[in-house]
Amino acid sequence: MADNKFSEWIARHHPKYVSLTQSVELIMTQLLKNANIPHLPVVGRTKSPEKCIEKVNRKGYRNPVEQLTDISGVRIVVYFDYDVQAVSELIEASFNVDYVNSSNRDDLLAVNEVGYRSVHYVCDLGMDRVKLQEHKALGGLKFEFQVRTVLQHAWAELAHDRNYKFSGKLPNRLERKLNLLAGLMETADAGFSDLSREIDNYVASVSKSAAGGELEIEINALSIEEFVRQWAKLEGLTFQELENRDHIDELLRELKQFDISTLDELKNIIPADYAENIPDSKITVLGAVRDWMIISDPKKFMRKVSVNWGLGNEDFQLYVKYLTNEQIDDLMRHVGLADVYVPDDDDRSP
Repeated sequence: MADNKFSEWIARHHPKYVSLTQSVELIMTQLLKNANIPHLPVVGRTKSPEKCIEKVNRKGYRNPVEQLTDISGVRIVVYFDYDVQAVSELIEASFNVDYVNSSNRDDLLAVNEVGYRSVHYVCDLGMDRVKLQEHKALGGLKFEFQVRTVLQHAWAELAHDRNYKFSGKLPNRLERKLNLLAGLMETADAGFSDLSREIDNYVASVSKSAAGGELEIEINALSIEEFVRQWAKLEGLTFQELENRDHIDELLRELKQFDISTLDELKNIIPADYAENIPDSKITVLGAVRDWMIISDPKKFMRKVSVNWGLGNEDFQLYVKYLTNEQIDDLMRHVGLADVYVPDDDDRSP
């Protein structure tokens, strides 16, 4: 049983652990951002004094102040297996790790076992960080990181939540089925990681081919974005990544209607002076490719390409450098604009 001394100790120190959790959550979020590691929101939790006492009693700790290392816990959920390794290296480089109490749950599974997988690190903030005024009171306090993939996290939530039906000992038939599903999730986890690497390799190959002028490459969601990114870099323009890539498929449909199926065909419709006329020297893949189709052959675009998006005044300030007033009037009607854009004399190229 937890004695009165530990009960008094946890009551006295609990506010520090609350501060520790909040600090580690903020620090780790910034570290992940700086390292460009995609992740779900970093989540911290501090065990209540009651739960700390319950765990000490359940585990039979003789020295709970030293043995209870997860009063403060922070969970990091990433998308792929290789991101777990990247986060692990980041933690080891950024915190003082207690390797004796840290573990990789994969290492605890036998070769013929599947189940709960997660990397656990027990750490403290380290000497350098606790020198800072805001962290002085947190020196020596330990906390735990849990690092998982999305699928590992889903399995942990399903199989280890004590309030859920999958927890505890099941009948043999159901236990076997649960283990088979765990194996499928582990296979899927590895498969998604492999697929992600293959996508990265494909994008790199497109970039290399484009740089070498080899553009007989089919247009797809990956190749078109990488081509426009590389073209913008070559022309000294800023390429703005899309916040929502759902519209890429719509752009691919429009290109098909416009009879463009390879990067070489796409390159051939880029106006020679397009880069010089871009407002603010910024482009997106959607805006640039649609501009190229409209400017290269406005009649064909309006005849063959169906659209469900609009154009702004800035777009027409660009188009008047290439299109006649009649073509601009037709284009406005094609995209569903009732008012006709009337360019100033200064808008047109000499």
